[in-house]
This record gives sequence, C-alpha cells and structure tokens, in this order.
Amino acid sequence: MNLRKTVEEVDQKYHERKVVLVDENDNELGIGGLVEAHREKGLKHRAFSLQLYRQVGDKFELLLQQRAEIKPVFPKYWANTCCYNMAPGEKYLERAVSRVKEEVGVEVGVENLRELYKFSYEADDIEGWCENELDNVVVGEWSGDLQLNLEEAMDAKWVEWDELNNDIKEGPEKYAPWFKMIVSDSRFCSVFE
Repeated sequence: MNLRKTVEEVDQKYHERKVVLVDENDNELGIGGLVEAHREKGLKHRAFSLQLYRQVGDKFELLLQQRAEIKPVFPKYWANTCCYNMAPGEKYLERAVSRVKEEVGVEVGVENLRELYKFSYEADDIEGWCENELDNVVVGEWSGDLQLNLEEAMDAKWVEWDELNNDIKEGPEKYAPWFKMIVSDSRFCSVFE
C-alpha cells in the first residue's frame, strides 16, 4: 500500500463528508464539514461508538480496534469496536451495522444492537485536531470472524473486561479519550455486571 497516496485519498474523503451539527441536547443546528468539525475547538456533531462484546464462561470480552495510522484524529489509539460521525439522514443502528462491516468486516444485524446512552465530550489531539461530539453509545453481543480494513483499523483484539480496566489504569495513554470515558461510565459498566 502506498501510504502517501492513501493519506491524500483519505484527506479528500474527509473534506467531502458532511456531519450533523447539534447542541448539548441533540437539537440539530445544521450541517457542517467533517474536517471543520474536528479542527481547533471543533463543532459539536452527532457520532456513535459501537462496542461489541461476547460472553466466555462467566466473563465478558470486548472487541477493541486499534485506529489506523492514517486517521487524522487519535491515530494508533485503542478504542471500541468502531466509531462514526453521523451524516445527514442516517439512523444510528442502521449505520452502526454498515460501518462495523466497513471498518472491521463484522456482519451483525440491527436486532443484535441497542442504544445505551448519549454523552457529550471534547478532546484535543495534536496538530489542531480534536473531537467535539455528542456520542451515542451502542452495544451488541457478537462473536465471529473479522476482516480489518487497514485504512480504518490497524489491529483488533478481544480483551476480557477486568483485564481491560487494569490495562487502562496502567497505560491510559494507549486508549482513545472517548473510550476511557465510556468504560468508566456506570451505564456502560452495568452491561458487564
């Protein structure tokens, strides 16, 4: 893969994409560009974070992905199964189904997913990039084969719930900021109790 060409192609793709701008209460404010929504202080926009999990015996494992090196925001960080910034007219669960297939090659049905809660956050990255999202946390139980799209995810792995929490405590710098917020939220934790 020619990384330089890929970066240029990805950059062009991002410049063409539109996102839904919202306030803290999820009221639509308009449509904005994906790049503008992620530069300097950013523009609050709709997003989702999908977390797939499976039960192995009496323990839960979460499917994590390591974000691709060519992503402009938080590249190479470990995060939930997949993330996405909502475009106009899209619905959360339907887009989660198609996006997880695009990113990690997972086939899952809408009936296997549920919206858990929404939260607002901001996080600065390097070189003027940032996140400023109203993030809808989506979860679903799933197990099967993966086929990574290397433009989206450079690696993926199943991690047991307690091991994940210990690793975040020992090496928080490896994990995306929104993912650490999700993992520490009692509404998310209750899924694995």
